[in-house]
Amino acid sequence: MKSTVRFNDLMSRMLDDTLSDSDLAELHTLVSADPTLRLQLVDHLLLDSLLAESLGQEPLTALVDLVGDSSEPIPPTVREPSRVRTQSKPTSISGRHHRPWMSGWLVVAASLFVAITFFLLQSEREAFANPSQLVQAAMHTHAAPIERVYVVEVKRSESNEPFFEFPKDVRVATQGDRFWVQMRGVREWAWGRDEQGAMWMTLGSRRAIVVNTNEIGSPLRKIGDLYSLNLETLLQNLLKHCDLKISEGPVDSTILVATMQPQWSKRPFKRATIEVDRETKAIRKLIVERDFERFSSTSTFTLVDSRLADESKYGPEGHLTKPYRIFSQDTNTERRHDMMSSWFGPMSDQWIQRKETLADE
Repeated sequence: MKSTVRFNDLMSRMLDDTLSDSDLAELHTLVSADPTLRLQLVDHLLLDSLLAESLGQEPLTALVDLVGDSSEPIPPTVREPSRVRTQSKPTSISGRHHRPWMSGWLVVAASLFVAITFFLLQSEREAFANPSQLVQAAMHTHAAPIERVYVVEVKRSESNEPFFEFPKDVRVATQGDRFWVQMRGVREWAWGRDEQGAMWMTLGSRRAIVVNTNEIGSPLRKIGDLYSLNLETLLQNLLKHCDLKISEGPVDSTILVATMQPQWSKRPFKRATIEVDRETKAIRKLIVERDFERFSSTSTFTLVDSRLADESKYGPEGHLTKPYRIFSQDTNTERRHDMMSSWFGPMSDQWIQRKETLADE
């Protein structure tokens, strides 16, 4: 506390040009021992210099020389840097005379500022110049216990294949490799996947259906591909199976383009474009392009919210009102098929693979 009071007193006297040699030496000792005071000194000197218009070309020349030869020490009591060749004593608009000895402090302060800024920016550029590190940073961010909500838009090429027309208001909430999807339109319903890969979907507020992995029909599997957002698995696959490239983007984000490698050609995935927030490393926007057998698609996920997760929402129970009933594989396939058809219409006819022999309930 005493050092801070003394520092403020010495700074005030220095700016008033009433500082003696011994006072200047004491000020140097204080700022050398306390990094906080050193930062305050930089702020005071740069601000005072700007107000007085005294940081001219010659101090800047000295700064360049100093950065180029940082091994040369600058005495704490220097009155006028030997590198600065002052030809005249400019006077500011405020009438205060230029203080030559302050240039030494300004050069030291400014050189420290420039050096620190340079290394920080260089580190930032190197981090974003490496696409693999960018993907790993995004993986680390999305592994945190924060739920992020994305608005989803799916565009498909023209195809003769029957396809269910989903409502335009579709949102997916995701944490790492888990997600659930909310569909809003004439009817509102939710669906997702459990840890075993089975798909569940709500039919109103009191019923839900579970379709196990070995029962999922091709149309339902494609729907899952289009709207699912298993970010952990997706980002891992980008590292393993894609060529990654940094592209131009907004100043506050970085664009990463991932193109599928030939050896991963059995997957419908073709290319992904990811916009990553520079500060949080969270994915702001994700565009996934896929080529299926009979059509191509583009799924766009746009971040709209970040929040604490309601864990119950990652299963059907969190979307139902008691008393409710969940129909799983214990309920025969025909019964579940009829329930889906009555809710979704004939387009859901092949969502569950039918077995040749159906067990009675």
